[in-house]
Amino acid sequence: MAELLRINVVHSTQHKIFPTISIGILVLLGAIILLVEGRAKVAAGKPIFSKPKSIFIENYDKIKFWGCLGMMVAYFSLLDVIGFTVTSIVFVYLFNTLFGGLDRLKNKKYHLNSLIISLISVVSISLLFGTIFDITLPDGI
Repeated sequence: MAELLRINVVHSTQHKIFPTISIGILVLLGAIILLVEGRAKVAAGKPIFSKPKSIFIENYDKIKFWGCLGMMVAYFSLLDVIGFTVTSIVFVYLFNTLFGGLDRLKNKKYHLNSLIISLISVVSISLLFGTIFDITLPDGI
């Protein structure tokens, strides 16, 4: 029984443990929600699964929504390839640019501020996790 509760950690892949545990917890909580909500709907005489209404509000910002979704997929795809620090600097800058709006795209000072924010925040997080907490982050190339 003790072996079931033991986790063997390889230092180079320890950053993958927490997401795996988190996904397991989310799947378990999702199943609990389905059971509880399903029982309530059955008791009320409603179908468990019904055709949902639109999840989007009218006139939502399609560029920000789909751009954010696409960049998140690209970020997670490139994280192990390029590495945490470089990938995060690039994508923090891109997210700042996306949410800054079209009127700021021509402003050089905005881009400089966005680049400084990206560099300082990501390097600080890398040093904090890598040095102080001794948590490995994806190295990349």
